[in-house]
Amino acid sequence: MTYNKERHKQLVIRSQDLKNQGKILFRENPEEYSELLDYNIAVEEQVFWTHRREFFLVMKNFLNNIINFDEFETAFTLLYKKTREEFDMFVIDLKQIEKFQPSRRSDRFASFINAIFREFEEVEDEYCTKQEVKDSVEKVYLKFQNFLNEE
Repeated sequence: MTYNKERHKQLVIRSQDLKNQGKILFRENPEEYSELLDYNIAVEEQVFWTHRREFFLVMKNFLNNIINFDEFETAFTLLYKKTREEFDMFVIDLKQIEKFQPSRRSDRFASFINAIFREFEEVEDEYCTKQEVKDSVEKVYLKFQNFLNEE
């Protein structure tokens, strides 16, 4: 997808206008809704990417056994929720969208972070082990560590 800032803003305005009328974009125009979702995914990737150093610090401390699984789950979840709230506000703020510029480096970062977050529930439901979560964290850490210090 090629990012088009003006189109993104138009879709946000349209979605908000419909919401104010008690309607939703998905029902009114599924194609525009799908397009807006693509833009929102780009925003999500970038918002999570801006917090990569914090995520990496928590992951590194877990991988190096500085914190245990429970401490990792707590720290990661707090950071995840904080970042998710920032994303939720960003996607409806036209001033933020005006300044938004996606990074290719951020591609799929949020997807990997979301996957780690979902694994906590998998451990709780006994579908996977704490070690399997640690293995997943290590894969993500190794995949993105080269980009850690880039702007």
